[in-house]
Amino acid sequence: DKTAGMHRFTWDLRYPGAWTSAARPEGANGPVAVPGKFAVRLTAGSWTATKPFTVVEDPRITKSGVTVEDLREQFEHNMRVRDLVSDVNHLVARIRAAGAKAGSKVNDLATHIITPAVRYSKPELQTHIAYLYSVTNSTDQKIGRDVVERYQVLRKELDQRIAEMNAIK
Repeated sequence: DKTAGMHRFTWDLRYPGAWTSAARPEGANGPVAVPGKFAVRLTAGSWTATKPFTVVEDPRITKSGVTVEDLREQFEHNMRVRDLVSDVNHLVARIRAAGAKAGSKVNDLATHIITPAVRYSKPELQTHIAYLYSVTNSTDQKIGRDVVERYQVLRKELDQRIAEMNAIK
C-alpha cells in the first residue's frame, strides 16, 4: 500500500504457484524455499533498503534424516512439476478458448486432457499432473525415484498433446 503509516508483509516461504488463468497468473501453494541465505528489498519512492536474512531448516526434519540437499532436490523437482502444471493449464485454457465450434480434433484432444466434471470420472492428463504436484509439494521429504519417473512420463505426454494442439491451429 502506498499510504503513509506502518505496513506488514509476510512470506510463507513459498514461491509463486502454477499459472492458473490470465486473471490469476500465479496460483497458491508454490514450492517451499530451501534453507539458505536470502535478501529482502524494500522500496518507497526513491529510497531502497536491502537486508539479508537466513532461512534455517526445521530440526524435526533433519532429525528424521532429510538433508538440506534432499530439500534442494525436492525444490528443483517441485519447480519442474509446477511448470508442468502451468503448461497443462495453458493448454486447457487454449482448448476452452477454442470453444465448441473448434471441431472434432480439438474436442477429441480435450477428452485426453480434461477430466469430465462427473463424479468418479476417469482422471485425465490434467488431473494426473495436479496429483503429482500434490505428492511432493505438501511435506519436506526425499524425492523418490517413482515421482521423478512419473514426471518424465507426464512431461512426454503433455508435450505430445501440445504438439497435437499446435498442429490443429
